[in-house]
Amino acid sequence: MRNTLTLAIATIALAACGSSSDADTDGDGTVSADEVEAAAAKVKPLEAGEYKMNLELVELVDPSMSESDVAKAKEFMGAMANAAPARCLTEEEASKGMIGIAEQMQNGDCTMDSLTSDADGMQAAMTCKAGEGEAKITIDSQSTGTASEMTMTAVEPVASSEETKRVTMKVGMTRTGDCT
Repeated sequence: MRNTLTLAIATIALAACGSSSDADTDGDGTVSADEVEAAAAKVKPLEAGEYKMNLELVELVDPSMSESDVAKAKEFMGAMANAAPARCLTEEEASKGMIGIAEQMQNGDCTMDSLTSDADGMQAAMTCKAGEGEAKITIDSQSTGTASEMTMTAVEPVASSEETKRVTMKVGMTRTGDCT
């Protein structure tokens, strides 16, 4: 499951190849790195300032884990979210907006299935190489300028089985004031 979580976090990447979508502005059937950045640039960036982070493990289904282990994983993620210190988003980081996230993650081993964006957020679906085959990742993000939230779901196969692992996470940031 740790691989799935790592993969899910890494695929915020919005990897830069794949099939057509609204971001495929040249109509060639692939979403290039430049097209990913152009789509990310449409999203309203967060204002500079201090942000409280929140993280929620919404769903965790893993046939290899006991119900007790799933409950512990959810509890652990909740504790991590509550322990996260406030984060200062600098003017430079804020000016990059979603482009900064896209740039950081384009090195993933993923194929973009679809990508749409507007001032309020981005929606993406992609297929990424995973430990036991291909993982399907969906991302839905929103930004208001002083808050953002991203919901990400990763589904990947389980070794020698028809079953799948599924994890859904929400990651958010809310501006609490100026940096101290």
